[in-house]
Amino acid sequence: MKKLLLLLLLLVSSVYAKVIITTTIYPLYDVVQDVGGDNVELNNLIPFGTEPHAFEPTPQNIVTLLKSDLFIISSPVMEPWADKIIKANHLEKITTDMSKYVRIKKHKSFKEGKAFDPHYWLSFNNYIRMVKEIEALLVAKDAINSKTYKKNAKNYIEKIKTLQDKYETLKSCKNKRVIVNHDAFGYLSDDYGIKQYSISGMSPDEQPSAKQIAQLIDIVKKENIHTVFFEEFANDKLSKTIAKEAGAKSEELSPAGNISKQAHRKNVKFLDIMRKNLVKLKKAMDCQ
Repeated sequence: MKKLLLLLLLLVSSVYAKVIITTTIYPLYDVVQDVGGDNVELNNLIPFGTEPHAFEPTPQNIVTLLKSDLFIISSPVMEPWADKIIKANHLEKITTDMSKYVRIKKHKSFKEGKAFDPHYWLSFNNYIRMVKEIEALLVAKDAINSKTYKKNAKNYIEKIKTLQDKYETLKSCKNKRVIVNHDAFGYLSDDYGIKQYSISGMSPDEQPSAKQIAQLIDIVKKENIHTVFFEEFANDKLSKTIAKEAGAKSEELSPAGNISKQAHRKNVKFLDIMRKNLVKLKKAMDCQ
């Protein structure tokens, strides 16, 4: 009788045990949260309120990873520290590199071995691919709850496509040129035929020269750009200086690589950020 009771307890605990998943950046966290729902225990390695490009893992992060069933990274370009940690802690079998399942865009500024733009989640088609891959990972790991994962993924993709349709209005804007803090909006620009100028390079920590700043001020004036965009987790001094010198205004535009701690407490979602971005882009580019 005791053996039967123990067997039942083990069966029940296995059925109700949550899949422990660790992601690196907010867009991955957001997808897992929506597809996994209450069936997953979710950790995000890069703290909310932190610039993702500047993150370095801690010993506590390693402890978190060793307890995880799945580890999902965005790319070796975005997380150059990941490969060393994965190999040192034998995490290969639980790790998924999401950049292998999306369309990636090459970028000429990268050095050898880092040949693509890592901000792929800013393409809605890529975001849908992310949802489908995470759905597949969860179904494979937790087949008992497969129907829930499939339903959640389907519902989320419908929401993404609804917003994607609204973004189509950007194709008819009068002035399809923007100046942004760092070169993060290449995928979105490609999707909607927008010309992107950036103040820094692929990382917001890169500092332009005085000559480059002067050139950007000249571009804002000549291209009749009304708004210079800055980011929440990067220094906005240069953006605001360029805007002031060129007679333009400055406004925040989020690359959605992370959110603040306050936004996380309020359960701000990726699509919420993208809706706000759409409003700002339409205004900046004289859209109908």
